[in-house]
Amino acid sequence: MKKVLTAALLCAVSAFATWDYFPVKPAGKGEVKAGVEYMMQDKLSALGINAGARFSVIEGLEIAAMFNFPMTLSNDGDSCEGDACPPSFSQPVIGVRYWLPMGLGIALDVALPFQGEDYLGGGDAANLTFTPAVQYSTKFTEELELGSEVSFSIPLENGNKLTPSMELGIGLELDYSLGLVTPYVGVDVALQLTKPQFDGNDAGETATGIAPKVGAIFAFNEMFGADVGVAFGIGEDYYGEKMPITIGANFSFFF
Repeated sequence: MKKVLTAALLCAVSAFATWDYFPVKPAGKGEVKAGVEYMMQDKLSALGINAGARFSVIEGLEIAAMFNFPMTLSNDGDSCEGDACPPSFSQPVIGVRYWLPMGLGIALDVALPFQGEDYLGGGDAANLTFTPAVQYSTKFTEELELGSEVSFSIPLENGNKLTPSMELGIGLELDYSLGLVTPYVGVDVALQLTKPQFDGNDAGETATGIAPKVGAIFAFNEMFGADVGVAFGIGEDYYGEKMPITIGANFSFFF
């Protein structure tokens, strides 16, 4: 069970959701982003580096690639040992989004079935995972904009010791532009539809996780930007008895 908790913490700190819940950039425009993410939950803590790039190949169609590199994992101040240590890199994710004129978007993220050095004991520990999604965004005023998403995560079985649950995801984000700074609030909800499996056995019951979030996006100029945010995990059956707190900061280059 300790290994399952370790894996859950790693997934939380390394997970890249759909790039965002808002319309894609104009044709020929793109973004490169890199940053750090730190998660703490009671005596457990993890630090990772995120990196990604996206590009709009034609009007309305965006492609993206996203990566995570776990750096540290510790329990009560003690570093990980043996097969409980994180891999040198987590599953890469490739994604595509197509945005329709009426404010609707469709998306697909694919977490590829490989990662760095093995952990959690034996074999290829990564599952090929498909996450289709539907998005909707609208502007209430010139400053206030809503983004939303409903997704369905489907991990495929391939003999791994750990097979995550199928999950229904619901996300909402409200942005308020103040010019150079855009504060935001939001919430992400994960509803497990199947039981997670570890070594062929049930690793728990289905559960629900809720993660309120707050942060800000900074636009320094047409080429450079940044964002910072914090999310809080609510749902004892999903996250455990102690609330996880995730803090992230990213720097962006626009082209």
